[in-house]
Amino acid sequence: MRTPWARRRGERHRREYWEQQTGHEDWGDDRIGRALESLDLYTQDALNLRRLSAVPPGIELSVNELTQAWDKVGHDTHGHVHATLGLFEHFNRVGLMRIRKTDDGKRWLTVPQGLHERLLSRWSAEEAAAWHAQLTHNAFALLKTGDPWWTLPAAAGYWWRHLVWHLHHCDPAQAAALVASPQWQIAKIRRFGAQSLLADLAVVDSAESRAVAATINEVMGEAEPGSRLDQGKRSELLRALGHERPTAGEPGGGRQLSAVRGVLRLGSNPWDFALSPDGTWLVVVGLRGLFQVYDVERQALRRVIQGPTCTIDHCDVSPDGDFIMTSSVGEKAQAWDPVSGEEILPFKVGTVGESVHGPDGMWIAYNSFTGSFVDPLTDERRGTKPTTKNMSHLALSADGKTLATRGRGPQILLWDPRTGRQLAELPDQPDSVHQLGLADDGSWIAIGDLDRLRILELPGLRERFARKQMGTRFATTGKWLAIPAKERVQIRSTRDGRLLTTLEAHTDVVLDCRMSPGGTYLMSVDRGGTLVVWDAAAIVP
Repeated sequence: MRTPWARRRGERHRREYWEQQTGHEDWGDDRIGRALESLDLYTQDALNLRRLSAVPPGIELSVNELTQAWDKVGHDTHGHVHATLGLFEHFNRVGLMRIRKTDDGKRWLTVPQGLHERLLSRWSAEEAAAWHAQLTHNAFALLKTGDPWWTLPAAAGYWWRHLVWHLHHCDPAQAAALVASPQWQIAKIRRFGAQSLLADLAVVDSAESRAVAATINEVMGEAEPGSRLDQGKRSELLRALGHERPTAGEPGGGRQLSAVRGVLRLGSNPWDFALSPDGTWLVVVGLRGLFQVYDVERQALRRVIQGPTCTIDHCDVSPDGDFIMTSSVGEKAQAWDPVSGEEILPFKVGTVGESVHGPDGMWIAYNSFTGSFVDPLTDERRGTKPTTKNMSHLALSADGKTLATRGRGPQILLWDPRTGRQLAELPDQPDSVHQLGLADDGSWIAIGDLDRLRILELPGLRERFARKQMGTRFATTGKWLAIPAKERVQIRSTRDGRLLTTLEAHTDVVLDCRMSPGGTYLMSVDRGGTLVVWDAAAIVP
């Protein structure tokens, strides 16, 4: 048990450390000053309050996104982000700032303007500029050598929104030049909307920036602040600013930027996800029995729904977009209204392992309890009962005539999805199959196993190409494959495996690629929980 003398000595040491870290003994006699002096910090915290004055004030920030932006690229001071977030918790405790937790488990924080000014007042302009310069190095490291700022990955949302603010504190001339750049203005309007560009213009206050802001406000008219303008209004705004939309051949990643339909920050890698038929919203499932509905256009969470079980393994959206289907191991699948979040009763389908979509509203689910292909809307069996259970990795050709499944381990089976008749059993594969894909007309099959990706022609099984490929969660169209390749997505020809283009939107390792029903959209998700929705038609003209 500590004596009063020992407690006083400990308090004195903490006070001396606090004064050493802040460079000031007196924080003022107002509410902020008294709250700052009440903080009980320990020496092992090793905090530097300059980090807090470098957080954009008065703006709600995702803790996950802030952590990724500040800590993704290495620093000399390893782990500084976690120390900074720890100090945020102290500030939240004494009422200096608020950390908001949403239903999906994410945390959002806002540094009040008054607190920001008090922290900033304790440091010289040179010290503050040095810290902002160190932070912008994180953003710079996301670029290829020689690339301009407007080629930042689409998933680097923090830097798209706050790069100009950081640059203004360490290199005002560069910030002003960036905001005045037509390429940056076009990218911001396309990526985040006109309101985001207005925020940049407000940081770099000049006659030129005020003139651009006036033009934007005039064209936007009564548009809701923060909204993304429709295509017609966006084109009108670009013309008013004297910009033409970038073509696919222009430098600066014009094709890739135009292909990005939305970037969603999920917070963690999902177990399963599915896009609505019109591409406007997306459902994600994972742990804790929660599943989330995201608005792709607004790039924001729309609704969190609490399921009845702790883990949801599979989700899908009905062909008409009217309901969401979720399923868990050993449990009967359920249907949910995507708008109200209410369960829709009754829902007839039984235990669903996986499901796929085909033409004319075709929807096929695999009932893992009975080993049958069924229609999820009616639970009616499609043709005869399959001869094997525990099938997985369903792939359906675009014409709806061929269904491929993995059977036992290395076994691959081909079925007629309308009759349930088995068409063929391919020779056992060298390794366990992880992913399957089919040509639009079923003329070839793509097989991904432990460390290899191959395309075999059907029915003769002539090999078109094979390549070593760690992580085989690929997606297919009739002409190209989307394959994870570290922080990028490679687009390769299904004819010969030739690299057609590379998509560079992510800032973390890409784990999975999926095509939406009908092949209209490509979805890619990375280890950090960022999901990018791409317009498939804009990827390869």
